[in-house]
Amino acid sequence: MFLYGINPAFEAIRAGRRAIHRAYINQEADNNPRLKKLVQFLHSKQIPVEFTHKGKLFDLCQTREHQGIVLDTEAFPHTPFADMIGSPRMVLLDSIEDPHNEGAIMRSAEIFGWGNVLLPRRGTPLLLPSVIKASAGACEHLQIAVNCSANQYCKIAKDEGYTIVALDGGGKASLEDLRAQHIEKLLLVVGGENAGVSQFILNMADHVAAIPQKGKINSLNASVAAGLALYLLA
Repeated sequence: MFLYGINPAFEAIRAGRRAIHRAYINQEADNNPRLKKLVQFLHSKQIPVEFTHKGKLFDLCQTREHQGIVLDTEAFPHTPFADMIGSPRMVLLDSIEDPHNEGAIMRSAEIFGWGNVLLPRRGTPLLLPSVIKASAGACEHLQIAVNCSANQYCKIAKDEGYTIVALDGGGKASLEDLRAQHIEKLLLVVGGENAGVSQFILNMADHVAAIPQKGKINSLNASVAAGLALYLLA
């Protein structure tokens, strides 16, 4: 996998969860203090560094969003869902189609202490380099499962005693009220901006919660809504 971006590179090295074979750095790195610091960090970890031109960086990662750094790494080490059971907080992304929204939700999940993220096998982008970039490298510190469908995650979680909270604009539950309940084991389900949470999961959920809105447009960005819920229910 070719991972790109300064923050993702720093976090992949810090997390130490996967081997990094080589770092490709913009040959003009001396002009960028953050890249210079990254090069020093790479050297301290004895990771091979190759200075090269922007064209090669683009060829490696197929985007101009590389910020002057591309890492050649092993694939991200996913965690089996079974190994997450028992964790007090898990978040499921149901039909989140935009990699940037997916990454932003993972960034909030990591910041607010939700260490376990569930991605369905279909309908949501897997852990692409673009998702990792959008998460600012937060993905590197999360346990992420990809081995079930969204419905299967919810069925298993419910059998294991989890309270399922789904975010939906038509929900009747209040996130503040749910926070006050101090739920021991909670699975939060966040849907995409177009499809939302599936009807099957809405029917299964113990609580369907909405975020009160006062403005004139009809919905929040999915990652913003998720961030609010992740903070309130942490």
